[in-house]
This record gives sequence, structure tokens and C-alpha cells, in this order.
Amino acid sequence: MISIAIFGFLGAVARYLCYMAVENRARQPKLATWFVNSLGSLIIGACLGAGVPAASGIFGFLGAFTTFSTMALDSVKDFEDGQWKRGIFYISATLVSGLLLFAVGYSIASM
Repeated sequence: MISIAIFGFLGAVARYLCYMAVENRARQPKLATWFVNSLGSLIIGACLGAGVPAASGIFGFLGAFTTFSTMALDSVKDFEDGQWKRGIFYISATLVSGLLLFAVGYSIASM
């Protein structure tokens, strides 16, 4: 349990650093959130495909690294601003890329 908490802390720090690196380059907070969620999905798929036990610290790390709540907040802000198409596109792009990258990671690791 303590190892999962430690890895969760490290995952949150990694998300912040990755988020800041992408946002500073692209100046698009949503792109940074999309990136960490997509990268996390790829890695989670690879871990499961490789048979990494779900209770391992890596899932504490990746659970904290990915951020569904930030994606939801960004989407709600779009909807409140009347930007329905942008909000729907953002949700769709995040879900599709997450599912596809999970499948890619799983497939490659399970070969």
C-alpha cells in the first residue's frame, strides 16, 4: 500500500512536469492534458500486455499520471462558453486516442 502511495506521488509529479513541458511548448493546456492521458494509456496497455500485476506500484504511478478530471473540467468550460463542437471534439479525441494507444501498447507488449 505504501509503495502505491509513493508511486502515486511520483506519478503526480511526473504529470506536472510533463504537462508543463508540453504547455510551455504548445501554449495549449488541453494539448498537455491530452498528451499525458494518451501517453498514460499507452503505458498502461503495455504493462497489462506484459503481465504486470495490477496492484504493482506502476499502476499507482500511472493512476496519478493520467488525469480524467482535468479533461472533464476543460470540456465543461468549453460547454459553458458555448464551444460545444470544441468540447465534443476534445472528449472524443481523448477517448479515441486513449483506447487506441492502450490497444497498441497491449498488443506490442503481449507479442
